[in-house]
Amino acid sequence: MDLLGEIVTALKARERVVLATIISSSGSTPLPTGSSMLICEHGMRALGTVGGGLLEAKVTREAKERFAAAGESVIKEFDLNESGSEEGMICGGNVDVLIEKIGEDALDVFSQLVALRSSGQDCVLLRRIDLSGVVSRIVLEESDERAPNLKPLRALLHELGIEPETFLQQVQRSQREEYVERLATRGVELIIQPISGIQALVICGGGHVGRSVSKVAAATGFAVTIVDDREDYATPARCPEAAATISGEWSDALSKITITRSMSIVIVTRAHQSDKEVLRLVIDTPARYIGMIGSGKKVRATFDSLRQEGVPVETLRRVHAPIGLHIGAVTAEEIAISIVAELVRHRRRFYGASFPLSEKTNRWFEDAT
Repeated sequence: MDLLGEIVTALKARERVVLATIISSSGSTPLPTGSSMLICEHGMRALGTVGGGLLEAKVTREAKERFAAAGESVIKEFDLNESGSEEGMICGGNVDVLIEKIGEDALDVFSQLVALRSSGQDCVLLRRIDLSGVVSRIVLEESDERAPNLKPLRALLHELGIEPETFLQQVQRSQREEYVERLATRGVELIIQPISGIQALVICGGGHVGRSVSKVAAATGFAVTIVDDREDYATPARCPEAAATISGEWSDALSKITITRSMSIVIVTRAHQSDKEVLRLVIDTPARYIGMIGSGKKVRATFDSLRQEGVPVETLRRVHAPIGLHIGAVTAEEIAISIVAELVRHRRRFYGASFPLSEKTNRWFEDAT
């Protein structure tokens, strides 16, 4: 659900909206910080979620009051403890939710967020909320040093007595961990929310595996481009979920794509030699992720060959090969799930061991027996 786009659409139609965002949590909670639900005034429809159940009902009620009242935005704390289990709130934690009125004056800010995210660029939405509930918003873009540009904030940070370097560290931690940070000082609260750019995914190979990867990846939020050296394998008719399709000789086709550091590249061509050719073409690009299909033997042979051609070992080390998480996949569809699972893992910066979530329940069985 593209909530930012929905906000822009509503504001252009002169419709007021309320955005509910989880800005902090403790204990066991259904969704992480940054999870949002949009309540639109016309028809009082809701999009997105902050966790469902009674929590969502209470947040929706608060949002409707924002439309009716003259008051501004508000931060509400919700207790999700066991005592409310008969009403569905059994997580056992607490969440603070920013219930934020958004009017036409915010159109430029949210349009900027949509444009940056659509281009694949990460950015930060900084909200300043005072005791009366007035919210002002600033978008922090990346500077040339690949860090958020704090120039628009110098006066505000000085006013609040916040050291720019300390604030920059908080912003960078928020982006790294994809977590909302809060900073309260002098009667003002700053809410730092990272906004991740939509990742472009280039799939080199439109065969059975590439086509399946395209379907799964598009469903999980990647903007897919299919590339193949066979014209019939890179067409909108064959891959309707793809944002773009390109066919032609590998060097010519890939030259039509500007590969940025927000992109991921999956190499699943029809032959080992073309896999190697594509890898050689993209290995020196700034792509954030490069993965290649193949057996361990094939991968080692490809790496040996590229090393003899002068590709440094450290450059080869950035390639995820064989691509995918080990789930015992056999069919093209299963292999696609394995590949996209690794793409999501990389996008979420999850570097822990992968294991079945049901293992978390093992201790309960141990205690029960």
